[in-house]
Amino acid sequence: MTRKCIHSLAPGRINIIGEHTDYNDGYVLPVTIDRYVQVTVSERQGDSIRVFSEEEGTCEFDSQAISRSNNWCDYVKGICWVLKEEKAVLLPGMEIRISSTVPQGSGLSSSAALEVAVLVALDELLKLELSDQEKYTFARRAENDFVGVKCGVMDQFAAVMGKEKHAIFLDTQSMHHEYVPLDLGDYAFMVIDSGVRHSLSSGEYNRRREEANFALRGLGKTSYRDLTISELLTAKKKLKPEHYRRAMHIITENERVLDSVRSLKSSNFENLGRFLLQSHESLAYDYEVSCDEVDSIVSLLREESSVTGCRMMGGGFGGSVIAVCETDEIDAVSERVKNSYYESFGMNARVFLVRPDGKARILDTPHLVERREGL
Repeated sequence: MTRKCIHSLAPGRINIIGEHTDYNDGYVLPVTIDRYVQVTVSERQGDSIRVFSEEEGTCEFDSQAISRSNNWCDYVKGICWVLKEEKAVLLPGMEIRISSTVPQGSGLSSSAALEVAVLVALDELLKLELSDQEKYTFARRAENDFVGVKCGVMDQFAAVMGKEKHAIFLDTQSMHHEYVPLDLGDYAFMVIDSGVRHSLSSGEYNRRREEANFALRGLGKTSYRDLTISELLTAKKKLKPEHYRRAMHIITENERVLDSVRSLKSSNFENLGRFLLQSHESLAYDYEVSCDEVDSIVSLLREESSVTGCRMMGGGFGGSVIAVCETDEIDAVSERVKNSYYESFGMNARVFLVRPDGKARILDTPHLVERREGL
């Protein structure tokens, strides 16, 4: 018998390194974290689906005729739409309740966590028996083809496939993945939210993807995995300057991911920090997805001896910075960065200590998602 009320949870994620590589057949190194989107789905009479979000309010739509509304509800609608498209699912009337501790627009993958949490709940409610591959593929398609953000697969993959106390080394070309143990020792990951909010569907994110594709075609290649740094340098004059820089970032970022995996396997956080700093420079100047506020936070952190490295994280144009910091110094570093940032921009930065977590899952009983503020 179909259960009438389902509770699910999906984690946000940090990406240690490998930014804007997932939609370019590259390598990424995400970690799911102890920040979550929780969803409760129950059946109701009729064909309408009512959605209640603690942060965004309410929306309602017809389960038999789903169209975009160009707001937050599209992430829920997209999952319903893709199930109809891929599995010809006959959706019942439903009530969906959402709560979250994943800050929106901060680069912690709140949208993928919402998509996956809804999908996992509907899979259980409707007894669809979706495979893990179907879950992350369907969630990505919802964001690509319904919401309109041409993201790669990393965020949805991480939410579905995360493993406690491990990072995921993912090859987005072959979809081969390896779990890399996270023996953090005296270090921890901290996230500094700049408070500058981005909207990936606003166009700049998709434009970077187009520019990366233009560069690849201009070099006569079909994948960046077939392009070496020496080939790019030789062909520099064939490309527009911005297209050359986009390609330079992707090629060098893939190498940094491989180097970072080796550093994690040996718990060498000094080397890992250097690769993070190199990644930020490339994202800021070659891919041009940073902003003054985020660059300022990176500069402040670089002055801290207890921080081995840091970089902007996520799609860019705002959001957060990830840093590797000695655990005992996080509170002191946090206060100095917040104070200096406020003096410079008149804005409050939030700092979070994030811990590795597992994958999306069904909850036997609902437990309230704790609303934690930053440090």
